[in-house]
Amino acid sequence: MNVDDVTVRFGGVTAVNHVSLKVEGGQRWAVIGPNGAGKTTLFRTISGEVFPTEGRVELFGSDMSRAAPYQKAQRGVGRTYQVTELFKELTVEENLIIAAQAVTKTRFCFWAPVRVRGEVDEMVANALEAVDLTSARHTRVADMSHGSHRQLEIAMALSSNPKLLLLDEPAAGLSSAERRMMKGLINGLPRDLSIVLIEHDMDIALDLVERVLVLDNGSRIAEGDPDEIRTNQRVQDVYLKFD
Repeated sequence: MNVDDVTVRFGGVTAVNHVSLKVEGGQRWAVIGPNGAGKTTLFRTISGEVFPTEGRVELFGSDMSRAAPYQKAQRGVGRTYQVTELFKELTVEENLIIAAQAVTKTRFCFWAPVRVRGEVDEMVANALEAVDLTSARHTRVADMSHGSHRQLEIAMALSSNPKLLLLDEPAAGLSSAERRMMKGLINGLPRDLSIVLIEHDMDIALDLVERVLVLDNGSRIAEGDPDEIRTNQRVQDVYLKFD
């Protein structure tokens, strides 16, 4: 993925200001910064929910700056959100079937028996295993904990076999034990999967990634490996407070 000098304006407000981000295959990045820094707008631009005012978003060798979210999903972009987006009256399996089928050739054939969709079943099984939810396959989502909802949302993003996974505050609202679980889950994802995450918990953000982009007021103020970011005085002044 290559975000090349992207600017996003909403009327007179500049939410992202000439930001670049290049993610190689299998790399793991964190995007951090205070509230209102432009992190989620950057994610929305990468995933196609917002189009850049200036600059380009290149994915998998193609300019996809103005591609719709479903087009990017079909090409290999997976995405989670700050607030969980789940079908709570359905089971875990049913949620995953919907997510997986959306990127297959059978996406317009919901009347076909599920069990004949071998490709979808395999995608669902792999996603369940990746987030350790196999035993909850037939559980109604409304009966699960918030931490399990977070696991399921990642499973839904994984069920389409993405090449690039965008995680927007995956540990938001979790207890200490659930945060440790989430950290282990993300750390155990396939190493050939490129990951970019937004996260305010620095124990998660800086321990899981190789590179960090720091935003403030829509602009890049620093970029480097986690150790460089921890010791960057400007980053500390704007965002991080280390003892």
